[in-house]
Amino acid sequence: MNAGLQAAQSGSRDMVVIARTQDLEDDNVKAANLDGIDLGVVLHANGICVFQGRCPHQGTLLSEGTLKDGLLTCRAHGWQFACSSGYRQGQSTSDLKKFEAIVEECEVKVDRNEVLEWNAQRSSQDKSVRQTRVSPTRTVEQLPGPKGFPFLGNTLQYKPGRLHLVLEQWCREFGPMYTFRLMGRPFVAIADPHLISEVLRERPGTYRRWDVIQTVAQEMSVDGVFSTEGDTWRRQRQLVAKALDPVHLRAFFPSMRTMTWRLLKRWEIAARDQRPFDIRQDLMRYTVDVTTNLAFGYDMDTLESEGEVIQRHLEVMFPMINRRINAPFPYWHYFKLPADRELDRALNAVRTLTKELITRSRVRLTQRSDAAPLPANLLEALLMAQQEGEAPLTDDEVLANVFTILLAGEDTTANALAWIAYFMCRHPDVQKKMQEEVDSVIGQGPILEDLDAADALVYLDAVTNEAMRLKSVSPVLAVEPNFDVQLDGVQIPKGTVLSLLTREAGLQQGGDSAAHIFDPDRWLNGASAASHHQAGFMPFGSGPRLCPGRRLALMEVKSALAMLCRNFSIFQADGASDVDEVFAFSMLPGNLRVALSRRY
Repeated sequence: MNAGLQAAQSGSRDMVVIARTQDLEDDNVKAANLDGIDLGVVLHANGICVFQGRCPHQGTLLSEGTLKDGLLTCRAHGWQFACSSGYRQGQSTSDLKKFEAIVEECEVKVDRNEVLEWNAQRSSQDKSVRQTRVSPTRTVEQLPGPKGFPFLGNTLQYKPGRLHLVLEQWCREFGPMYTFRLMGRPFVAIADPHLISEVLRERPGTYRRWDVIQTVAQEMSVDGVFSTEGDTWRRQRQLVAKALDPVHLRAFFPSMRTMTWRLLKRWEIAARDQRPFDIRQDLMRYTVDVTTNLAFGYDMDTLESEGEVIQRHLEVMFPMINRRINAPFPYWHYFKLPADRELDRALNAVRTLTKELITRSRVRLTQRSDAAPLPANLLEALLMAQQEGEAPLTDDEVLANVFTILLAGEDTTANALAWIAYFMCRHPDVQKKMQEEVDSVIGQGPILEDLDAADALVYLDAVTNEAMRLKSVSPVLAVEPNFDVQLDGVQIPKGTVLSLLTREAGLQQGGDSAAHIFDPDRWLNGASAASHHQAGFMPFGSGPRLCPGRRLALMEVKSALAMLCRNFSIFQADGASDVDEVFAFSMLPGNLRVALSRRY
């Protein structure tokens, strides 16, 4: 909520309403915002505390963390803080700032001056730290980079389907910060993990997504929480994150088991028939079913359907989103190619489905009793917020967020699972160790039945992290500053696009000569086991816009991989083509055909 509109003067203090007591829940964190500064309001042990709203580690929103036994745990990397004091557990530094709070007539208030003074001091300290590593000030034009052509710049070298590979190759030629131009617009590519982390944690105030992303999303009516900015993003993010929190995911796990059973049955047929298949296509069906069930309470069951399934429409969209974002000019405004007409058909089909889901959910809401637990899924949460005015959403915003979660939840997780399957084929020794671990954890059962048992799949986690490190489905993030900024001694004007090479940053970190080698053990020993806490590993992004579906994605990965390892051995199909990295907004494995053999 915007607290700046309500103030109560008390002496020299400027007391501002940031929450209402009736909106607070026991052992939960309520997000608040004062003049663009994120805060967290905690109701615990009959007391109310107000803390800074972002984790001091990488800026993740603490309102999306968990609260248990008086400890607030950040969802990104598990940092814990005492609710009574804000002190970080086991550390004498990096505590949370606790603000004085008062409650008057069911309103929680803080002193605006105290919050602003703390924020100014924090910003000054951050600037001081950055200046210790700043080189003499340069302009974007003084950065190295590939030679281009007049007006076109480097447009002819910029291949959308190989975008990440081109940018990473230039990075190896010109260093961790270089410049290039597309149709006259300046870009700066960054592969330094500390600079990338700095940029990501300063969203949405200092940096935003590349404006073209939001423009394309608006044109396609998918301008939801992924592409929105500023206060609109904050409003929508709270609702989406709540629907994907641990409590809702735990309640959803039995439904995920059902979909994992369906995937098992599908793969049993493929193994029986000794039929090679495109595993990514099957995994996309799996993730579509998971997403639609969790987010919309709708069982699409594409795994058991061979007819006209929504997944076929969704797989059209990501390549076209990528194509339009990276197009030199919006040609589709003037004429449409066959691919654009196919996109229109896919958009219409998915839009029709989402409208139908919204209509069904509205009917269910009118029929539920006041005592019924609400909301049951993301769509109901959005519709309830729309009805109650807590975070008012238009019908277009509800539609856009339904569309966005369906689209994003299907593609990225399926691609991550497909890349893990690729490494299992390439490294039979790794596959065998995964199978042995899964056998020991889940016993004779064919699938993971207990969510808590998943915590014991330590080696499977290591394989997942290593696959995401080498084959990140989001190897490039595009942002731009909201105003002129200085980054590592370089003056970056507003309107300059920053291409953050997140995969390359992880590979370059520490100068490890073995960084390009697939080695899950690097996640299991001593200091290296904490490397996923470092800035260089960010498969789900970082900062306050850390992917809200991260927990769901990892739960899907564990469930599907445990089933695969317990029941099958996987190998690349005979005569299959080389697997390529294809950039289609997310990075997917091209030509990955596999075969399965049954384990007994």
